[in-house]
Amino acid sequence: MSRTSTLLLSVVGVSTVLATARPSAAQQAPDSWNVQLELGFNGAMGNSKFTILRTGASAKHLHTDVAEFEISTLVRYGSSDQKVIANDQRLSLKLDLWPGDRWSPFVFVDASRDVIRKLDFRSSGGAGAKYTFWSEEGGSASLSGAVLWDYQDLHLDPGSTQAGTESLARWSWRAKVEKTISESTTVENATFYQPAWNRASDFLVTTTTSVSTKVLEDVSLSLEHEYLHDSRPPPGVVPDDQKFSVLLKLTL
Repeated sequence: MSRTSTLLLSVVGVSTVLATARPSAAQQAPDSWNVQLELGFNGAMGNSKFTILRTGASAKHLHTDVAEFEISTLVRYGSSDQKVIANDQRLSLKLDLWPGDRWSPFVFVDASRDVIRKLDFRSSGGAGAKYTFWSEEGGSASLSGAVLWDYQDLHLDPGSTQAGTESLARWSWRAKVEKTISESTTVENATFYQPAWNRASDFLVTTTTSVSTKVLEDVSLSLEHEYLHDSRPPPGVVPDDQKFSVLLKLTL
């Protein structure tokens, strides 16, 4: 089985488990897990014909001063006039130690693919520390730094002179701010800067900004914008990419 097939099966499998197998109160302390499902869909017919579907799930272990574990998945697919315009998947695992402290070490593993950006498979894993310099009931802000090992397998056109696979060490710097602006509305921004450890000209930038508003006790509407920049994209792929999502999120 290929790495791409394995990733797709992992994403679908984890999403299914999270959606159908929440532990009962007899198995664990109440509210020790926060499980969230999300679904977004846009479509049109007539002069324009397109569909865009995004679904995902996440689970975070709560109420512990020792460690916090989080797993999340994302699947996005879109077509326009019988042409695929979006096809990417992502699976992330993260473990934070002493998450309530000002300093918190962490380890993480990510796997993803993006057909439109000619990325057949990417995996990265590493360790670092987070420094929370502001935290109160209405929000928080933190900076983090990590060292990671990055591997990517590209889908290149025949005759391309660029290497199809690449693995290298990267630094990873992140700034994150979360702010509650009303009783039901939260704004969040996370920005990653990931340069190669020995080449400043080779770097990745990812910025995700979201605004979420509760529409029911356990349901919220979220608007999300993701910006990606790859300083060394595969041939035929532009360096900058932007993705917009309108999502309904259900908290179990």
